[in-house]
Amino acid sequence: MTVPSAEISTPPRDGAILVEDLDPRRLVKRLPGRNRTKADVSVYRSDCGTFAVKDFGSRPWPVRNTVGRWLVARECRAYGEVAGLDGFPRWLGRPSPFALAVEWIDARPLAQFGAGTVDSKRFDRLAAMLDRLHDRGVALADLHYRDILLHDDGSVWLVDLAAACLLGRKPSRLRRKLFDHFRKADRFALDRLRARFAGGDGAAAVAAADPAVLAWHRRARRLKWRWDKLRGANRLPPVDDHWRF
Repeated sequence: MTVPSAEISTPPRDGAILVEDLDPRRLVKRLPGRNRTKADVSVYRSDCGTFAVKDFGSRPWPVRNTVGRWLVARECRAYGEVAGLDGFPRWLGRPSPFALAVEWIDARPLAQFGAGTVDSKRFDRLAAMLDRLHDRGVALADLHYRDILLHDDGSVWLVDLAAACLLGRKPSRLRRKLFDHFRKADRFALDRLRARFAGGDGAAAVAAADPAVLAWHRRARRLKWRWDKLRGANRLPPVDDHWRF
């Protein structure tokens, strides 16, 4: 079940998880990164409750000191912006330059559900979450079915903010333009997910998308396919309807 915030007592010191809190004897499970550029995720159960640590520390030196540091710093800032919003785990600190800790949410990822099996009301809740997120000046920029968790009580959670675009306090014109693009991309991703998992109209989702967002999405998918091929993945190139996965 999801670990309620009320059950996670305030950690000692300044409320942050530190490296000395990562006791191997309290390790519940470890989820290795899918490739050498992805962080490992370790789940711990301690006096502070159950928490997850996303860690690039085991990645090769060039990865952990470039992409790793950068993504961790971005995600920490994003969690600071969404603090207090329903549906987002609490940020619990940065135990190392390559790692961050968050409240562990024990729920099923959307990826585990079959096509057309999810109540559309879940996506209504997700749409409301995106509205609140965008109002805080945060766009996910990479809304994915692995990062959406569905709990048996009907709640919806978003658990990965690594790619988030932050508007900032005094955004430049370029930053505003990028944020608006990614805000629309979040909506397009939501419509695609609703079409796939709640039995909606995928063609309508594509037709209603902003042409610039759709073109960006098409290029990004093909670039990712080429990158995956370089890493040894054996997949067919993306199809032309661009709303399926």
